[in-house]
Amino acid sequence: MTFTLWRTCWLAGMITSLLCATAGRAHDRVSETVHNLSVGGPGQLRAAEESRVCVFCHSSHNTQGVSPLWNRTLSPASYTIYDSSTFDANPGQPTGASKLCLSCHDGTIALGSVLSRSDQIAMAGGQFIPSGLTNLGTDLSDDHPISFHYTEGLAAADQQLVSPSTLQAEVQLDASGQLQCTACHDPHNNMYGDFMLIPSGFGTLCTVCHRMTGWMSSSHQTSSASVASSGSGDWPFSTVAENACRGCHRSHAAGGRERLLIFESEEDNCLCCHDGSVARTNIRAELDKITAHDPRRYFAAHDPAETYASGQVHVECADCHNPHAAASAGPPVGYVPIGPTLAFTKGINSGGGSADPAQYEYEVCYRCHADAAVPVPRRILRQVQQTNLRLKFSPGNPSYHPVAASSPSADTVSLIPALASGSLIRCTDCHNGESGPRAGGSGPDGPHGSAFDFLLERNYAVHDDTTESLNEYALCYKCHRRGSIITNQSFPLHREHIVEERAPCSACHDPHGINLAQSPYASDHTHLINFDAEIVRPDPLTQQMRFRDLGTYSGSCTLLCHGREHVDESY
Repeated sequence: MTFTLWRTCWLAGMITSLLCATAGRAHDRVSETVHNLSVGGPGQLRAAEESRVCVFCHSSHNTQGVSPLWNRTLSPASYTIYDSSTFDANPGQPTGASKLCLSCHDGTIALGSVLSRSDQIAMAGGQFIPSGLTNLGTDLSDDHPISFHYTEGLAAADQQLVSPSTLQAEVQLDASGQLQCTACHDPHNNMYGDFMLIPSGFGTLCTVCHRMTGWMSSSHQTSSASVASSGSGDWPFSTVAENACRGCHRSHAAGGRERLLIFESEEDNCLCCHDGSVARTNIRAELDKITAHDPRRYFAAHDPAETYASGQVHVECADCHNPHAAASAGPPVGYVPIGPTLAFTKGINSGGGSADPAQYEYEVCYRCHADAAVPVPRRILRQVQQTNLRLKFSPGNPSYHPVAASSPSADTVSLIPALASGSLIRCTDCHNGESGPRAGGSGPDGPHGSAFDFLLERNYAVHDDTTESLNEYALCYKCHRRGSIITNQSFPLHREHIVEERAPCSACHDPHGINLAQSPYASDHTHLINFDAEIVRPDPLTQQMRFRDLGTYSGSCTLLCHGREHVDESY
């Protein structure tokens, strides 16, 4: 043997030895992991007789020249690759180290099929990798994307990826700058489980690349709540914080392919915890109520890249909440523009433009209830009908509830002391669960579901011939003092209409507001006057249904109501 040949053989042997064994604790060495397929291996898949450990992947001779001394046939399969509307890379078929991993893990090549021998190594536990999470198959659309160039441009386009130049030392791209299986896995070392390069608890591995906006202060990153009582059983760790990203996402064999979610149905990834088993409050129970924002009525409808004018009607948890940023809210104290549960959520501003992130709660609501207004059951038929709440709350209107802007009028003398003139309110001050903290209960805050119509926090009777009571108009009396209303402090005929004639508040008042552009007379719609057209009818003589504002605490009506004609009847 020449010196050159001896040196080549010695070098190959040293490389193989380094690949097969690393000094250290148990599972630091490949021989003590399930990647040891020899007859003495610790896993269920073992050779019938072959005692060599490294031969199943590496050989010093008879390879096809694929580094590192690869001893396996590469799969000729064509793979279905991962894709989603939020993935800015453009990967092709698997390459590099990922292609090598798939020579076992796509299940198409026998485990004992090696290049260094003509016959196949006989296996005692089955010739192919068994079905399960380790058998990825040829459909990789439910697996974390691989074999794409992770560039500075990609990180800039995504905005929530770290720069490839600052990746943690253990996580490396291949020589061509592509991200491969080996960015997360070390096939020779299973010290951290699943052959991970670093511990995966608390999202440590995921956040090497992914820096989601708002994540560090989110409940999913900080909560110490135990997941033991949930029926999901898909989590490797015991608390919400330790599972972190793994609480919702699965890198392989994901049920929801486009976002690598554990479950295919989007809301199941939320409700497996937010059913009272892990999270403090039970959202699932709220969704079962009479009126609800129920995501279970839709399937695979939400897309983070969608526009508010897409026209696809749906409501999903992620339409209102950013799960990477949402945080728990304390007891409501005073006016808060937007709560922490809506942190870093997209919205639509008062001008109809994008608000990313939303700065006010109503901007989140406008995504569905403004220019792309969704159908709402049992909508009251108004004298001036408008479904776009952005237009109804506009501060240029003759009147509006102070959601997008405070009201300059000091005429609302019935307000409770906590609501001074000029105060702002939020959509959820009215639309909320009846058992939530704003109603004095211990249930969840927010418009998930309600026992009352119109997804309201309190009762709001809209039927004619309703006997006035604190209960029937509980929503109105939350902010407006009942004593002031029925003693006619702001309108001399309030008591006659509400108590004696039993007309509901909604017969005259439109609680959102009236769009100025739809009315020829602005004075017709001050004080939120916009008649319920099923209770109030046009006057038969003039064919008018009209209110005129004649100054402070005075006006006139021309209409037909309860069989009585009003022709410019003033007060």
